[in-house]
Amino acid sequence: MQLTLAEVAEITGGSLKGDSSYKIGGVSPPNAWRENTISPLWEKKYFDPLSPGVILLTKTGWLPDGFQGIEADDPRAALAALLIFLETRNAKMKHGPAVHPNAVISEKSIIGKDVYIGAGCIVEGSAIGDGAVLEANVFVGADVTIGAGSRLEPGVVVYHGVTIGGDCIIHAGAVIGCDGFGFVPDKSGNLLRMPQIGTVRICDNVEIGACSSVDRATFGETVIGRGTKIDSHVKIGHNCKVGEFCIIVSQSGVAGSSVIGSGVTLGAQSGVANHATIGDGVTVAGRGGVTSDIEAGKTVSGFPARDHREELRERVALRRLPELMESVKGLKREVAEAAKKREKCNGAHAEKCN
Repeated sequence: MQLTLAEVAEITGGSLKGDSSYKIGGVSPPNAWRENTISPLWEKKYFDPLSPGVILLTKTGWLPDGFQGIEADDPRAALAALLIFLETRNAKMKHGPAVHPNAVISEKSIIGKDVYIGAGCIVEGSAIGDGAVLEANVFVGADVTIGAGSRLEPGVVVYHGVTIGGDCIIHAGAVIGCDGFGFVPDKSGNLLRMPQIGTVRICDNVEIGACSSVDRATFGETVIGRGTKIDSHVKIGHNCKVGEFCIIVSQSGVAGSSVIGSGVTLGAQSGVANHATIGDGVTVAGRGGVTSDIEAGKTVSGFPARDHREELRERVALRRLPELMESVKGLKREVAEAAKKREKCNGAHAEKCN
């Protein structure tokens, strides 16, 4: 489906600037704009004056002459309105038979009991290996691709439009492609839901543990890189990019739009704040809380996460704190006693002088 810029202005309540007949077919991130899409822009510093053809959904007065787009006083609310419209038109799933007639399933694949496979799905097989295995009670929405040799264990849910590579293992109860957590306050103070119309791409040889979830992107895609292993009860937020051969241990969480490099290890119950970037080869110790960017090769721990050796020194100092407090109290007593003696001595000296 394509919309003209004039139609976008009507849907969002914004002001049109430029060619009203210009057509867009979707939404793309401002740092990865694609032709015939519209990109939201919250901060003027990210505006690229060298891209005069870019369509922007932005604040009133930000677009100079020669640019085209939609201007809105509240671009977040305008984006929400556009995403709601696109979601309503494009992403409504139509239930049908257990396996939709136009789904393409390799003869080498194994489909368990009570599996649902939606319209437009492709379950691949390999000329030299096995097909995919979908165990009992797996749900696969429309337009999903599952690579050869991948195994989806009982109760896995894969929402529409997701791509799962070959030789992946998705353990029981995992959810791939659910909506990301996005809300925008409106003028009345209510929380307006931000529809998530993007997708998830899981590369080859990825393993995702039981009851973990990977959110679909608001627009664009959430990506899990080749060879990455994700433990049980892990949360990957919308629009995250996780590199190759990462290890993410149980009960960890990665907030939306974070970028995780390759070869990164996130220890158990660690967390990554939204929009943080973690360089290649970083290790975050268990319960570490990453609140800002981490350089490649670092080992960090604590909250907020910092150099592990520095954190250990602080922990040692904290363990000695009761002892240090007692020492300080003793010194205060000695100082007080010395002051009293001095006062007595000064008083006696004064009497002799009189």
